[in-house]
Amino acid sequence: MIHLPPESAWSVLLSTAHVLAWCIYVGGAICMELVLRYAQTVMKPSQIAVVCQRSGKRYRWWSLFCLIALLATGIPLALQHPAAFDPTTARGLVIWILCGLWIVQMTILGILSFRIHPDMHARLTTDMSPEQMQAERARVGVAIVRMDRTVRFELFCAIAAMLAGSFLHLDPVAATGS
Repeated sequence: MIHLPPESAWSVLLSTAHVLAWCIYVGGAICMELVLRYAQTVMKPSQIAVVCQRSGKRYRWWSLFCLIALLATGIPLALQHPAAFDPTTARGLVIWILCGLWIVQMTILGILSFRIHPDMHARLTTDMSPEQMQAERARVGVAIVRMDRTVRFELFCAIAAMLAGSFLHLDPVAATGS
């Protein structure tokens, strides 16, 4: 049996939770983009609406949970290093970049949840004229394009954050060649 000092066990627990949150968050974004988008190409429009609504709601809650977990684990992990938030050091600069990307990701999640996702629901009623129905379908089409672009930007930001975070794990001696 391995006996770790409490601070080591705490560090392992934080690191594991941090990596798991990244896996779920980015894995979910990749699945939404690569799997769900592809599956939608062979679905009927009514099926697409239901799938988008249900997967969007589930992804929204998992994303929120993961982003909160990233913050809750990332700050204590960062504070384990001296000058963690000092922007004059490479580590501090990367941590501030990650903080900025976290804010961007939370903002995107809010925009998707409270603006774009609700706009995607068609509001067709039987008393609408054909022109009104066509206008409503066009409005939903614009919302779908907006959502696609926003989700791709979210995925880009998540991958950029993972890339930036990977710099925190480089061995300074190996990175400088000394």
